[in-house]
Amino acid sequence: MNKKFLYAAMSVAMLSVSVSCDNSKGAKGPAAYENNSVEKASHVIEYTNLLIDIANKQNSYITRVAENTDKIEKGLKNPSDHFAFIGIITPTYFDMVRSMNKIKPEEPVDELSSDDKKFFKEKVPAYTASFKKLQEQYKKLSDYLKAENYKDDKSAQGFALVDSIRTTTQQLMTDKAVLMKKVNEIADASEAIVLKESPLKDYILAMKADLKSVREFVELAESSEGDYNAIKQKAEAAYAALEKAQAEHSQLNQDNAKKERKDGYYKSFYDRVNDFLITAKKIMRDSAEKGKIDEYQVESLGSSYDNLISSYNSFNS
Repeated sequence: MNKKFLYAAMSVAMLSVSVSCDNSKGAKGPAAYENNSVEKASHVIEYTNLLIDIANKQNSYITRVAENTDKIEKGLKNPSDHFAFIGIITPTYFDMVRSMNKIKPEEPVDELSSDDKKFFKEKVPAYTASFKKLQEQYKKLSDYLKAENYKDDKSAQGFALVDSIRTTTQQLMTDKAVLMKKVNEIADASEAIVLKESPLKDYILAMKADLKSVREFVELAESSEGDYNAIKQKAEAAYAALEKAQAEHSQLNQDNAKKERKDGYYKSFYDRVNDFLITAKKIMRDSAEKGKIDEYQVESLGSSYDNLISSYNSFNS
């Protein structure tokens, strides 16, 4: 499964004191938030950022399940092979974000418009149900393999479970796309309000731009399907652009960041961007020599991107 469908969009995480309001009257959609105060906008972003954090933390689990399912399907076709199910890594997911946050994803904040509160009350449980269903189905498949039941039914149930997992994963991705589209619309409208008066505006915009570039680079690598020559020129151009941006953005005046005690977090973010560039450079050189890019290399790029998300969130927490 192409990991670009698994990346959740980013928004600014500006935490603030809860201020109750009712946006049920007047404009709808993003326009409903245009006249919010910074405090109200920040609380909306706190909620949308929680949804993004949850989705991001589920990415590795969903990706691992998709990769394992492909390997298991191949093994089920020839289960007598001693190496049929070698290399399958157990996926893990810990719901730490939800348990540690006072705001709950299933309880939209009051600062949301009535239409959007209704939307999230419907869509969040639907998405959560799809994810839980995926976990349950994968456990059944895992237990099926442990019991070696493929010896009894010629892999029939195994293939059926593989199909079910793929169907559920597709539904999960569909639910996520709908949910994240709404999250982005609301977060962007609220973010515009917060950034107007934020002394950290320049840093946040720089990091968001570079996160977008990194994500697009990873997606480009994934789109190659192993054929590096097909993306070589685009990869080199994207790398050069990111390298230039990193050099410029990492040298922004740090006075405001220091006043807000964010200079260390900002430096950490761009240290990780530099690490990404080093990793990407090695992979590009190796792939150019071989003419192909290996799956583990693409995964390492994705892992570096995930680290950048964590660093970005630390800056904004």
